[in-house]
Amino acid sequence: MIDTLTWLFPDYQKLSSLVKKHDNAHGILLIGPPGIGKRIMAFELAGDFLNTDKLKIKINQENQLDIFHPDCNLICPEENKTSISIDKIRSLKSSLELTSHQGNGKVGIIYPAESMTLSAANSLLKILEEPPDETLLILITESAKKLPDTVVSRMQNHNVKKPSAEETIQWLNNNQTEENWKEIIDLFGSLPLLFSELGYEFLNAKINSTIKDINALILKKSKPSEIATIWVKADLEIALKILYVLISNLITRSLIKTEIEEKYIPQSLEQFIDSKLNYEKCFNYLNEIANMRQHLLKGKGLNWNLQINNLLTPIYSELNGLMQHG
Repeated sequence: MIDTLTWLFPDYQKLSSLVKKHDNAHGILLIGPPGIGKRIMAFELAGDFLNTDKLKIKINQENQLDIFHPDCNLICPEENKTSISIDKIRSLKSSLELTSHQGNGKVGIIYPAESMTLSAANSLLKILEEPPDETLLILITESAKKLPDTVVSRMQNHNVKKPSAEETIQWLNNNQTEENWKEIIDLFGSLPLLFSELGYEFLNAKINSTIKDINALILKKSKPSEIATIWVKADLEIALKILYVLISNLITRSLIKTEIEEKYIPQSLEQFIDSKLNYEKCFNYLNEIANMRQHLLKGKGLNWNLQINNLLTPIYSELNGLMQHG
């Protein structure tokens, strides 16, 4: 399958040649955004290390990839949990210390690595400092900054190549009916596997509904509390991502003062391009959205209706609080 991921294949081949000879570091850290094929790359490298093409992969009930091989362990958060506990890492350590079933070594894959608790990461550090013979650890993360420096410094770091917009469109249209993916890519970036999983119809509908909600706020047709209720009950993380990108685009267009085709802005926000934005407050607003997304992904038990209501209030009040005074 990985040979169809043209943006990954050249780098995969370089790593694969080392892994097949066991001439690599005991730990490999694959870094990159979601939806570009990091897990597939990790599974392929695990198969190369174990010298097998029988690394069984299937999709479970949560539409996630599972791996089945006696010498390979995939460590993920347990069902209905958002973190990897120290017990999971201790269990991995015990497994790596056992004799290989097929005589080709042992592999542990941790995904997403940033979901490890601090105690779990410290336990992993002990494995990295004194790794069992003929073992390979593969960690998958969106950003090395989300992991302790002590762990990152003991790994072979590899920034997984993100596909271009053209590669993303070509791959998607080779795997699905042809659709116009440009607006989706403009808003979310080039994340072909994630797009394939979610589907064009879902993503397009989500973009349209979120922009409709933002338009309704600006035109005073809906109140922040009403939109907050809708977002919390739907796909809040995606709505926050769209809001982040739209505000980012507004800042960019306002700073550059020229129309940039790829920086999409809905019509309701166009009126603010020539306004005197307070850029410091705007960037703080973006940080607020980003922090909220991180809290959401980590399963923080916040009053989300209140949080989103407060977040949307500046938009409802014609960007009040994001403008320069006078």
